[in-house]
Amino acid sequence: MAAAPASALGVTPVPGGYQVDLTHDETVWVSQNNIGRAAAGLPHPSAASFGQTLGSVASVAAEFPQGRVSFTVFGPLDTLNGTMVAYKD
Repeated sequence: MAAAPASALGVTPVPGGYQVDLTHDETVWVSQNNIGRAAAGLPHPSAASFGQTLGSVASVAAEFPQGRVSFTVFGPLDTLNGTMVAYKD
């Protein structure tokens, strides 16, 4: 089994939750491997919405040379909420 390359995935605690910043390469990987679709199938009330949004924004951001995705998750595990942004810079 080969080791995966080091990731620059950024996870930063914020009041009441976490901010997750994907690099461009991670965003492309999420898009190409349908991670949004996989997340949408998890047994969690927020999974479908989160997964569909992640898949959509990753697909859009991956089309730009430096496109990336960032999202913030707040709340207890059973009632998560947050925001998701695609950057093209």
